[in-house]
Amino acid sequence: PRIFGHEAGGIVESVGEGVTDLQPGDHVLPIFTGECGDCPHCHSEESNMCDLLRINTERGGMIHDGESRFSINGKPIHHFLGTSTFSEYTV
Repeated sequence: PRIFGHEAGGIVESVGEGVTDLQPGDHVLPIFTGECGDCPHCHSEESNMCDLLRINTERGGMIHDGESRFSINGKPIHHFLGTSTFSEYTV
């Protein structure tokens, strides 16, 4: 199973340890084309198609560890484009 959705707006409810650029109450737009900030595309004025975070519809987990942050009855539910915005909450 997979939670679809790739466009949304939301409000940060909580942040994890070490997060310094967001805080609860911030308004956010989850986006599936993240930027690592280091690759040639991230430094280009013509493209934001990051080499590290490029679109991958097959990836079912988070980029950092490949694990899903969603589950039901103890079984993982796969992510979609790293955002899974057709859900009440997302990571």
